Amino acid sequence: MANIPCSIYPTIDPRPHYAAQTFKGKVVLITGASRGIGLETATQYARSGASLSLVSRKQETLDLTRDAILRDVPSANILTFPADVRDVKRAEEAVAATIARFGRLDVLIANAGTARLMDKRESRRESSDAHN
Repeated sequence: MANIPCSIYPTIDPRPHYAAQTFKGKVVLITGASRGIGLETATQYARSGASLSLVSRKQETLDLTRDAILRDVPSANILTFPADVRDVKRAEEAVAATIARFGRLDVLIANAGTARLMDKRESRRESSDAHN
């Protein structure tokens, strides 16, 4: 693992967790894991020793995410599971696949979501409705 610069408060410095492998033996399932906060969260848990179950809608993006984490943490144990978690059956299958692979699930991070551009006219209308 590369020397990771940290410009954060010393009390929340993650490096001691990396060194101690704080999450070794733990299994973390992360939805919305293929980019942004999900990718960064997965990377942090991998650096801390966790086994990962990564869930996102497209296998292609999951493969890229897995590869990026493995470049940083070559020993990471990663399961990828393509699913749209709005489909309850697929979400249940993701959990079942995680438990089948790792024998347990310790942490679930529900990060999946989409952002829509807001129509400014709609925003103003909702804002004025809230004040009435």
